[in-house]
Amino acid sequence: MNIADRLIPGLKISIMVILATSTLSGCFDNNDEIEIPLADVPANIITTVQNSLPGIVLSEAEKQVENNSVIYELEGKLINGKEYEIEITDSGTIIKIELDD
Repeated sequence: MNIADRLIPGLKISIMVILATSTLSGCFDNNDEIEIPLADVPANIITTVQNSLPGIVLSEAEKQVENNSVIYELEGKLINGKEYEIEITDSGTIIKIELDD
């Protein structure tokens, strides 16, 4: 028996364990954040953020599902250089505005 024959059964088991673990973790993780293009953020969300922080230039967006609700996390900068992170629901309710240091 050569080394390849001895390694293949162990490799198959390792692959099965990795696949099972990743599949199960996906079932229980309800807070997946995914980065999305700003163009994919609904207009009402953008408008609400811009009305709350006039002059903000948004640079990044993430979308997450939390307890069956969609939450957007937006990042942007004001003309004075201050950077903000805003969490907002898909209905337009601001959860948090945080000044980044």
